[in-house]
Amino acid sequence: MPLASASVVAAVAEKVQRSTEKRVFVGWRREKDTDCTRYGSFEYRCAPSGKILRIDESYSSTGTRVWDTAVAMSRLFEKRGVRGTILELGAGTGLLGMALSARGADRVVLTELGAVVPHLEKTVERNALGNVRVAELDWTDGDLEEFRGFDLVVASDVLICEQWAVALARVLVVLRTETYVGTARGRDGVGYFLRAVEPAFEVSALPPDAFHPDFACPDILVFHLAPRSSSST
Repeated sequence: MPLASASVVAAVAEKVQRSTEKRVFVGWRREKDTDCTRYGSFEYRCAPSGKILRIDESYSSTGTRVWDTAVAMSRLFEKRGVRGTILELGAGTGLLGMALSARGADRVVLTELGAVVPHLEKTVERNALGNVRVAELDWTDGDLEEFRGFDLVVASDVLICEQWAVALARVLVVLRTETYVGTARGRDGVGYFLRAVEPAFEVSALPPDAFHPDFACPDILVFHLAPRSSSST
């Protein structure tokens, strides 16, 4: 896939920050609904296995609800395939990481803040995924040593604000692993994130045809981050 230069990254960041494009709501999308009708019991049928993931949502936290970007990324990896060990940052309900587990990942670790961990642990236990583990991680002061060495890092809809975006970038720079980060277009933290990771990573936005054809929307972006060689940083 083509990799973006620093100037391209800056241009993408600026475009996303000022984007006024209306959100596109197709049949599978849930964020078009009001909070009172949108959250409850969520089911996701994995392909090609047919396994059904079940998640009980709560309005108590952004981390206990399923967001559209997580669904789009889960379907994207069903199309692309996955292998090896995977670390999910800001896992929330754990949909993306659990879907990657069902798709063929060898081992998945889902990380979240301590307040969200109990909900995440119950969800993993309910879905009987033996190769999935939950761990607590605070991006602002957590010890990252145990999270090194994964084959792939993923994160979805975690660029809500500058604070989150910069903290996530700090973690990724330390881990220095191939990464996919998904976001809804126009999130406040997108530009800050792209500028923060650019010195350590080659960054590219996945093209529309990379997505599952039934789960591609112009207002959902997925960035691929490839670590730069040490000589280029």
